Amino acid sequence: MSPKVEEAGLAHGGWSRERMELIRRTICPRGISEDEFALFIEQCKRSGLDPLLKEAFCVARRQNIGNRERPNWVNKYEFQPSEAGMLARAERFPDFKGIQASAVFAEDDIVVDQGKGEVVHRFNPAKRKGALVGGWSRVVRDGKLPVVVWLDFSGYVQQTPLWAKIPTTMIEKCARVAALRKAYPEAFGGLYVREEMPADDFEPAAPSHAEPTGAYEVLGARPGPVKASFPTLPAAPAREEKPQRLDVDVPLAPLPPKESARAVEVDAAEAPHPVEPPAPRQSPKASAVVVAFGPYKGKTASELSDEELSESIELANEKLMEQPRARWAKAMRENLLALEAETELRCRVPTADKGNGASHGV
Repeated sequence: MSPKVEEAGLAHGGWSRERMELIRRTICPRGISEDEFALFIEQCKRSGLDPLLKEAFCVARRQNIGNRERPNWVNKYEFQPSEAGMLARAERFPDFKGIQASAVFAEDDIVVDQGKGEVVHRFNPAKRKGALVGGWSRVVRDGKLPVVVWLDFSGYVQQTPLWAKIPTTMIEKCARVAALRKAYPEAFGGLYVREEMPADDFEPAAPSHAEPTGAYEVLGARPGPVKASFPTLPAAPAREEKPQRLDVDVPLAPLPPKESARAVEVDAAEAPHPVEPPAPRQSPKASAVVVAFGPYKGKTASELSDEELSESIELANEKLMEQPRARWAKAMRENLLALEAETELRCRVPTADKGNGASHGV
């Protein structure tokens, strides 16, 4: 380990060499340089987040340092906090007195007073109507004016399965993190969680086979949040309409034996072959993907509600960010891709029994 890394670790609460080696082996992705690891430790020191407590992660992202005509994709290793870690760190501030957050729908009754740091939000969770328009959060500090932030939903929504299935939860997470950044800039300034990161910051997927360009990319073709791709079914071949023959008994003159046999062969050749009816179109089957981890382990994806499916996807993302090189990581990634495909399928083909969505309120 370089002296630069040891110096950063000693400054961060006296971290030992063994502790930093453990972080590098279990938290950081393979291939991180000494400078990038030293920067990661320094950011842990500034923010007060402990990666061993799952409060922060070191993630690898593919970034294009070139242009569209001549792309140059490289790996960048970045410090990324978690929302739970930032909330836990805020609890350790002596002046922190609490945080509130809620999503706002078009017909909610809400008044935000930035000057006084007050929010009055009234709504009935059972009768909320209208579109989701945004979210707010309020941080209360001892002896200081409360910090209030408002986020427009249109400015934060991403084209990912989680944003499609639980948009209220996602906008509330973003609002809480934005309020903590504003209330404690010395600790959280410039830090963004995974829910805030745009989905188009990653390397585009290369098509594995010739296929019409659609709005979704191929699953697993690039890191980070992915979107499912379902190929369109080929159109059924059109049936050829053949002229119908009328059965009319017309007396014919008897033919010689040779000509009679030849006429029989001609009639057999011209006789229409029976056309097989097209096979009935099969109805979509319920997903047979089995959850291989978490509290719903052993259940199929079709048995889970939308909230339970989203919770399993979030749990898998957190586990893979914590231990990207574990022995079970490859199997979990495959299971995660299948669950995200099921989520995208539900977005495209809504079922009659949707999962129960969580109600949010203050």
